[in-house]
Amino acid sequence: MKYILTTMFLCLTMTITAQRGEDHQKRAQLSPEQHATLTTKKMTLALDLNTLQVDKVYKVQLAQAQKREAFLSERKKDDRQALTKEQRFELETKKLDHKIALQKEMKSILTADQFKKWHEMKHKKNQKRKGKHHTQRR
Repeated sequence: MKYILTTMFLCLTMTITAQRGEDHQKRAQLSPEQHATLTTKKMTLALDLNTLQVDKVYKVQLAQAQKREAFLSERKKDDRQALTKEQRFELETKKLDHKIALQKEMKSILTADQFKKWHEMKHKKNQKRKGKHHTQRR
């Protein structure tokens, strides 16, 4: 009986681990253009964007995706060395500056109702992401 339970537990653990890896690989395979297109389409469905807004949002999302890809490729070159406190502070400051700039751009593109809904969507997504990271650490 213990053998059967142990085997089932191991199979379940391997399945969950494999599924997490597939998700990460799919995301990494998207080009910045593809990522911007998908994000824009999702926003169009959720926020009912008009064609002018779609064009502007796509440009913003493309710029964000290109910045993200450049940052990640630069980070990979650094051989994942441990960051000093100053480097970590600088990275966090840059990240927050980018978020502020994105929020200002989106506020100028979207209507008040759309912006409110977009902000709520971002908040929910961040909460969901935090929950995933919290469970992965255990």
